[in-house]
Amino acid sequence: MGLFSDWESNLEKYIEKFFRGKLKSHVQPVDIAKKLYREMISYRRVSVNKIYVPNEYKVLLHPGDWESIGAFHKSLVLELQDYLVQKAREKELTPVAPPVVILKKSDDIEPGEMEVQASFSEAVPVNRELIRRKQKEKEPPDTNQDTMLYKPVKDSAMPKPEKTYRLVVEEGQDKGKEFPLGNYRMVIGRRDTCDIVLADPSVSRRHAQLDNQDSRYVLTDLNSTNGTFVNGEKITKKLLEPEDVITIGTTVCIFKVD
Repeated sequence: MGLFSDWESNLEKYIEKFFRGKLKSHVQPVDIAKKLYREMISYRRVSVNKIYVPNEYKVLLHPGDWESIGAFHKSLVLELQDYLVQKAREKELTPVAPPVVILKKSDDIEPGEMEVQASFSEAVPVNRELIRRKQKEKEPPDTNQDTMLYKPVKDSAMPKPEKTYRLVVEEGQDKGKEFPLGNYRMVIGRRDTCDIVLADPSVSRRHAQLDNQDSRYVLTDLNSTNGTFVNGEKITKKLLEPEDVITIGTTVCIFKVD
């Protein structure tokens, strides 16, 4: 048996038959389906009990090929989404959300060619327990309350020690590493010229950046392929709090303030 199962072969034949003669594009639906499957497998993430795969797939086509799809756009998208659902079920893969396929035209694509960009719209739900634990640690203890016999003394004259900030890698290929944060903009990514370099292949070359603003750190996603998540929520820009759980690709970091 080759790369594709009998079931997949039958589905591909169905898609090809459905659109045969209707599309003048050099790009055929079966080719898009195969490319989507390859991207789904390439970006899979292995958890303890499950293998997660992306749910968002953007297909870039030459304008001429995109126009050829035209009237059959909606039908093709539905067929491709069903195809991904069936492939995930067959291979025992778990999409983080129902698959979504978007067909777009791009002047950067040659006629007959295509580019598929796969991404996660949600964080892989593997770190929920870590997130809950870290959030619980941030809750102030119910101690040191004022009573008739005791009242805490606030000595404003005592100098406060200068805080230090760092990222601690809890999960991923760089587990155990710590990155001290400076008072300047720091770029996080896979490229060796970044300030914080991660070996994780699912991290973009320039994935995110940290800015120090009045002794507070702001995390910004740099249009990364797989997104940046804080405490399980996808962000574009986020003011960080101590013990926040940051997920970049398959790498999980904790924002530490000492």
